[in-house]
Amino acid sequence: MGKIMKIGVLGMGHVGAHVANAILYQGLAAELYCVDDIESKVACEVNDYQDAMPFYPRQARVYNCHQDYEALLDCDIVVNAAGHVAAAAGNRDGELEVTAAETKKWAPHFKGYKGIIVTIANPCDVVATMIYNLAGLEPHQIVGSGTCLDSARFRHALATETGFNPSSINSWMLGEHGASQFAAWSHVSFGTIPADELERTDPEHFHFDRDALEDAARQGGYVTYAGKGCTEYSICNAATELVKAVVQDSKLVTPCGTLLPEDGSFYGETGIYTSIPAVVGCDGVDRVLPIELSEDEQEKFHKSCAHIRENIEKIKCW
Repeated sequence: MGKIMKIGVLGMGHVGAHVANAILYQGLAAELYCVDDIESKVACEVNDYQDAMPFYPRQARVYNCHQDYEALLDCDIVVNAAGHVAAAAGNRDGELEVTAAETKKWAPHFKGYKGIIVTIANPCDVVATMIYNLAGLEPHQIVGSGTCLDSARFRHALATETGFNPSSINSWMLGEHGASQFAAWSHVSFGTIPADELERTDPEHFHFDRDALEDAARQGGYVTYAGKGCTEYSICNAATELVKAVVQDSKLVTPCGTLLPEDGSFYGETGIYTSIPAVVGCDGVDRVLPIELSEDEQEKFHKSCAHIRENIEKIKCW
């Protein structure tokens, strides 16, 4: 793709506005294109970024594109944050109808698009699958934020439990970015030490209530939502990490939303986007990494995929 110069943000609400600021703060874009249905919202955010420009590490041009989806087609990366957070109270599926309607408006404009779409609107897996089918893009061009964020919440829960630095903890949530996500406990480790081994060798200090810790990761967003009616910083940083992986071609290994391979290598599940281990670089999802799951985890994975399909059937439009 070459050096990334242009990044677009679709949806300038709580999350989109923070993502745009993070992109500028990290110097990832030379040009930033902001799109939202509410022109006054775009105008005020763009003005704020321009006021802040002397404090960013890289000078960038920032454009108010209002509803100009065509302007995004020249972008190397587009972040989709078009949703309605108030509808998600207590349930990410709550945004299904409104976010599906938004996706139906803009995704068809992206037929022939050559760049990468990082999509964070909820329900994330459904929206990513919609974009794939409505825009007719290659699977690797669409990267869902998915459980990249939930995995960070899982690390938060484990760090609180153990006192270990979260950056030293390897722990992933997989499947739907929603209620059916699950912890891949068979692959949790602290440094190089698996969770099972830590419990066995130091039972005095380590005994994990696995259901409670998994639920803390699953419900972490709602702890934040209950206090301020949205989540902002965590999803913003998760999305920006994916954008940065594309910009820098960093080959980031992370769980994120991608199309399940046609070869059925993920326990026979195919045809939908959901979060599995993937490598993210300049071409989006470079490849996926098959993972050996326990029988219990496999069952949870199948249930999660089934729930995503149920939601897709409710809004299917291709």
